Amino acid sequence: MLYTKHINSVNRSLCSTFFFLSLFILLCGTATGSTVLEDIQITRGVNEDSPAWGSDGKKLVYASDQDIWIANADGSSSRKVYGSMSWDGEPVFFDSQSIIFASEQVDAFSSRFISIHRIGIDGIGRRQLTTNAHSREPSLSPDGSRIAYISRIGNDYDIWLMEADGTSKIRLTDGKGNERDPSWSPDGKYIVYSFQGNIFKIDVLTGSTLELTNDTFQNTDPEVSPDGSWITFVSNRSGNQDIWLMDAQGKGTLQLTSDKGIQKDPSWNPKGNQIAYVSDASGEFNIWVMTLEDELYISEHIEQEETAVEDEKELFLIDQVLTKGPLVIIGAATMVLLAFVIFMIRSFLKNVGFL
Repeated sequence: MLYTKHINSVNRSLCSTFFFLSLFILLCGTATGSTVLEDIQITRGVNEDSPAWGSDGKKLVYASDQDIWIANADGSSSRKVYGSMSWDGEPVFFDSQSIIFASEQVDAFSSRFISIHRIGIDGIGRRQLTTNAHSREPSLSPDGSRIAYISRIGNDYDIWLMEADGTSKIRLTDGKGNERDPSWSPDGKYIVYSFQGNIFKIDVLTGSTLELTNDTFQNTDPEVSPDGSWITFVSNRSGNQDIWLMDAQGKGTLQLTSDKGIQKDPSWNPKGNQIAYVSDASGEFNIWVMTLEDELYISEHIEQEETAVEDEKELFLIDQVLTKGPLVIIGAATMVLLAFVIFMIRSFLKNVGFL
């Protein structure tokens, strides 16, 4: 009884110490402040998505209620570029005078499929680049020579490459499931994409892949920053669908948005200090633009976030030792005592002739 009381006293003391230690590390290890200097809504439409910057950072192209629109980076002077009788979306600039986008078409047998097209920013000269398969989510290589996109031949979407004029199509991935959201690295050597809820990157020349996230959350919409240091992506790891940031190797994560509702489609501006994205925080899906702190500030906060995660792991282990350790000691002592009692009983029975 005295031993049990002593263990309980030690256990309470250790748990109290653990509580204050946890509080101290939590206060010291959690990132404070915000990496976002400004966050403004630049459109006031309905069902707007897929923003993409022009190469000079002065224009944005985006989809609005199934049509293609263009506007200044602050949302002013917006105008419709193209709209068919069906769905049009996922636009990106090809150059200063034209864009590529996905559009729903109807073939000779009245079957609907999505294909990739190029058109001038004046809405003239539309040219179809893919045929005979669902193809969408175009992403232009940094040198403008190739287009990465997804295409569904069979049951799953895979990532494909083609020349900018639509020729020389090759399949880059062939996984069992949908590979989506391709985005080029600024040097054109690899492409990041999402697959089964995680973010991967693939070497364009060798086809070797590397998993950048490995968790149970839904991670999608990756895009590499202009200097190649960071990757934005969408994740529900906070319990809500928000925009997150990690370094190019998948180490460290930093939450950039925390609004209620859905945040998606992040797109870096050419300078790397602003991200356009889609949010329904105002009640409708519209385009927002956030301005970020400098790179050093972001690096420090990601390091703090990594430290906080490691601290949580260490605290969990300490908690297991402090809360379960005494119980293990008591259990082991009980087993030893029981074995000793059994041994003494067997010895007694042997001495009296029962065994």
